[in-house]
Amino acid sequence: MKRLLLVTLLSTLTACGSEDVFDNDDKDEQTNAISSVSFSATPYDINSPIYNFSSVYTVNDIEQSTNDIIFNWSVNLEGEGQITSLYPEEAPQYEFKEAATYKIKLTVEDHSGETLAQFSTEIAISAEDIATQPTSPNAVIDITDRTTTIYTFNSHSSNYSESALSQINWVIEGQELSGPDVTHNFSETGEHIVHLKVTAEDNSQATTATTVYVVDEITTPTAELNYTKDKLVVSFDASESSNQSSDISSYHWDFGNGESATGITASATYPSEGPYNVVLTVVSKEGVTNTKTETIDVYEEGSYVTCDVLTSSSWLYKKTDERQCFSASPITSRAAAEAWCGARIQQYIDDLSFLRKPTLTWQIRQQGNNEC
Repeated sequence: MKRLLLVTLLSTLTACGSEDVFDNDDKDEQTNAISSVSFSATPYDINSPIYNFSSVYTVNDIEQSTNDIIFNWSVNLEGEGQITSLYPEEAPQYEFKEAATYKIKLTVEDHSGETLAQFSTEIAISAEDIATQPTSPNAVIDITDRTTTIYTFNSHSSNYSESALSQINWVIEGQELSGPDVTHNFSETGEHIVHLKVTAEDNSQATTATTVYVVDEITTPTAELNYTKDKLVVSFDASESSNQSSDISSYHWDFGNGESATGITASATYPSEGPYNVVLTVVSKEGVTNTKTETIDVYEEGSYVTCDVLTSSSWLYKKTDERQCFSASPITSRAAAEAWCGARIQQYIDDLSFLRKPTLTWQIRQQGNNEC
């Protein structure tokens, strides 16, 4: 009953291609044939953020076959500049993610890319609509493999908690494909939008799109490395490395301490403080190699000095199991202990061989309160 009520309340928005609220360059030129596009937006349910869009393209009041035209939809979040490309079909479905006013734009093109008609309108999504949190499928595009113009895409990460996904449909360069894995050889280089639509057994749908930049020549990969340090342990990450013509097939690390590793991430434990030259080598699927070398400073941030006051010796501790004796004469006052410790810690820092100096801490402890 709820769905029947919705159909009764639906109002259809119709306009000729000359109307557009996005910009001023979308107006159709006057031709002998009068073309128009009718547009409707229907909420999937009462107070629902999921909308079903549909349209009809006519020339001289005669509806045109959808086999001869392409429907390009886009959703623009007002004021944010975010544009989402919908699945290019006559009647797509879209789920709004937040309460806002959106601009919906439809461009009808022929298969040569010529614009035939356009229409746009605004839809206001309320907080009440978003609060319904409908259960819907999740569409995800992943790239399995690519070499210059040949790409393989998969939808394996797509899912739906309520039922199985029964249909997987793609549109790439205007070509319709189906199945969880598809391979496409792009006819032109440059930027392309890949569309995916998943349909569940209960007819719920979800769509998504991703943009790829296609090149037709083998390129040299770029090696990029990042790292984080925890005293003498350093973790490395090469995930920002990239290549335009294919994926990177291997990552090789030379840590500069006589050890090496492979993989997009790696870690090394250094034997002592000091500067080390780390070399990352990446190899593309076509076998093209590139390297990046970066010098890292490794030190123990937890170094400290302990002074035994009123004793015949004083010690500098780099860590609990490594100590260095600097004085055999008694230290008989706190002021003398502070001066001695301050001078020795600065001497230790100045003697380090790398430019980036650590921040060391120290404390004074009286005789009988020494843990070492």
